[in-house]
Amino acid sequence: MDYVMGDNPLTPQESNDRYARVVNGHSYTSKDLAEAIAKGNIGISKAEALAVLEAEADIQLRWLAEGFSINTRLAHFHPSIPGKFLEGEFPHEAVIRITPSKEVVKLAKKIPLRHVEPARPIRIETVYDVKSDTVNSMITGGGTVKIKGHNLKVMGTDPTVGVEFVNADNPTAVHPVAVKDIIVNNPSKLIVIAPAMSSGEEVYLKVTTQYSKSVKGLKTPRSITFEKKLTVV
Repeated sequence: MDYVMGDNPLTPQESNDRYARVVNGHSYTSKDLAEAIAKGNIGISKAEALAVLEAEADIQLRWLAEGFSINTRLAHFHPSIPGKFLEGEFPHEAVIRITPSKEVVKLAKKIPLRHVEPARPIRIETVYDVKSDTVNSMITGGGTVKIKGHNLKVMGTDPTVGVEFVNADNPTAVHPVAVKDIIVNNPSKLIVIAPAMSSGEEVYLKVTTQYSKSVKGLKTPRSITFEKKLTVV
């Protein structure tokens, strides 16, 4: 199992606090499982295997809807009702709790791990707004913002290079960070002073750079837009 190390977004103030993220990207479906069964030479076609898997899922869903627990080789499904209730109060919904089987837990402990470098050439992992003390949610106009990620160093002569906040509803409304307001400019960390923006405005953070590990840098700039929407406070 391949993994990469990154800064823990839950503790942005701790520079040495790291977390591991699995990067094995493939996610198997029922169709993949049916195809694997068919290739097992047990006399069942892919269509037949898929029909059995779908029938099994339908039966298990019906049992769960009736409030029954289900034990399979891989997991235990147990309906429960969360929360605390005062006299006269009653629950309105249930949850299905899933517990891996002992076999799955034992298997997980035997999976070999391999540390690899991040596959993406440029990435934003966390955006920490110092004044509001929030991560990946708010931006203070005129305040200090700490941005952590990979290959973020702002460099190059292309006019698109820089850090900017783009209005979520109107992409043509852009708030650039002045060059003098990029306080720390490293590949794994940027510290910038956010430009003045309207309170309540929702924006996306965008970084464009020609940085690379080579001395010459990139001929064509590359950009990354942080996927989480940030609210100006």
